[in-house]
Amino acid sequence: MRRRGAFTLVATNTTSNAKSGSDSGKDKTLSLPMDGEICGFLVGEAGPRARGHIITIDVIATTRGQGVGSLLLRAAEDRLISDGCRIVELETAVDNISALSFYKRHNYNVITTFPRYYSNGVDALVLEKTLV
Repeated sequence: MRRRGAFTLVATNTTSNAKSGSDSGKDKTLSLPMDGEICGFLVGEAGPRARGHIITIDVIATTRGQGVGSLLLRAAEDRLISDGCRIVELETAVDNISALSFYKRHNYNVITTFPRYYSNGVDALVLEKTLV
């Protein structure tokens, strides 16, 4: 989160307006109309050569299927576009079928595989999307 070009988005289920999570403007809270708890987050970064990277995204199980992940992903893509990125990539485990389905719905395409990427030895698929 402290890497140059990195940013954090946090989705909360609150009735308050969206607010900045820090004075630097690097972090942002996205609000949903519910009761104020954190329901998801995303860490991304704008990298060199107009390429962005979604480092991690997670939504708590009780709010999955309510659009939180899509909201976070779209906000991150918008942020990357404003930072001059034309392409974004991310990794997910080859056996994470729900994540693969989610990314496919958001127009991400598999470009390669990283063998034994995760600490448990599972391979990762690298997915990419053209932003502009």
